[in-house]
Amino acid sequence: MRNFTSMLKKAKEAQEKLATVKAELAEITCTGEAAGGIVKAAVSGDSRIQSLTISSDAASANTPDDINMLEDLIIVAIRDAQDKAEQEKAKRMQGVTGDLPLPPGLDLPF
Repeated sequence: MRNFTSMLKKAKEAQEKLATVKAELAEITCTGEAAGGIVKAAVSGDSRIQSLTISSDAASANTPDDINMLEDLIIVAIRDAQDKAEQEKAKRMQGVTGDLPLPPGLDLPF
C-alpha cells in the first residue's frame, strides 16, 4: 500500500507540473522555414500558428506553378515549426514524467 500511495503522490505532482508546462508551452514560439527562409512560420509551443512571413520574391508568384510551389513552401515551414514545438514539448514532458512508471510512448493529454 505504501508503494501505491507514493505513486499517487508522484502522479499528483506530475499533474501540477503538467499544468505548468502546458502554460509555458503556450508562451514559447518555435520558428520554421522553407527554401532558405523565403517562407517562415511561427507556432506556439502548443502548435498554434502565430504568424506566417513570405518574402516579397515569393509573394510575386503569378503562375499556377509558382502558386503551387508557394503553397508547398508554406506547408513545409509550418510543419518545420510544429516539429520544433513537438520536440520542445517532448523535452519538457520528460522532466514531468521522467520518474513515473509510464508505458513507453504514452502521450499524456495536452
